[in-house]
Amino acid sequence: MEEKKKFKNQLFSRSGLSTEIANRLCVWIREEAKPAGSVLGTEADLAREYGVSRTVIREAIGQLRGLGIVESRQGRGLCVAAGDAISAMAKVLAPICGDRESWARLCNMRFVFEVGSIPLAVERITSHQIERMRKLADEMYGVFVKKKPISREMEKKIAQYEIEFHQIIFDAAGCKFTEQIHALLVQYFFESSADGLHRSLPTLKDLEGHRNLVKAMEKRDAGKSVTIMVDHIRHILPDEL
Repeated sequence: MEEKKKFKNQLFSRSGLSTEIANRLCVWIREEAKPAGSVLGTEADLAREYGVSRTVIREAIGQLRGLGIVESRQGRGLCVAAGDAISAMAKVLAPICGDRESWARLCNMRFVFEVGSIPLAVERITSHQIERMRKLADEMYGVFVKKKPISREMEKKIAQYEIEFHQIIFDAAGCKFTEQIHALLVQYFFESSADGLHRSLPTLKDLEGHRNLVKAMEKRDAGKSVTIMVDHIRHILPDEL
């Protein structure tokens, strides 16, 4: 029994150490501003550098490789990967969908992104984008008013329209990275609607908000557009954090 306890403690200690090494490697890559392709060395090199076993280094590298931070290259050893921040974030955010406290923080994150994108979008949006937003807003409103009860297929269609509507705003703002993060967040929101974390279908008020937002953005009224967006998306905010 004592031997099993000792082994478990050693395993926990090694796991904690490998995470610490992974964090230190990340700091090193960041502080040295190492670009993609930079050689980090072999497992043996890193084991000597950090004074730990190759097993610990292997586990640390495994963590970083899983997040797309490092990669192995033939004849060069470990290198800094080109990095796909969105894929890495998708892996990190996945467990949050099942945790209500973390989900609340995710809701706030989406709210900040949505509202914060409006001023730039109002300034930069094109007439073509305005017209597309208007068409989507009218389509959603028409479906909601005329098609009752709404079928599951129609729910999916409305969801697709709403996603595109909001993505146009990010596209207009020119914030490509934020646009990608938002697309990821929205994917989680719609996938988790079945779990009751938030409502899946927009209300009539939401759909009227779409149309009002298009009008305000067309007039280049940033203040009114922000006010409309805040009112439109406030429902995703949790009552408490």
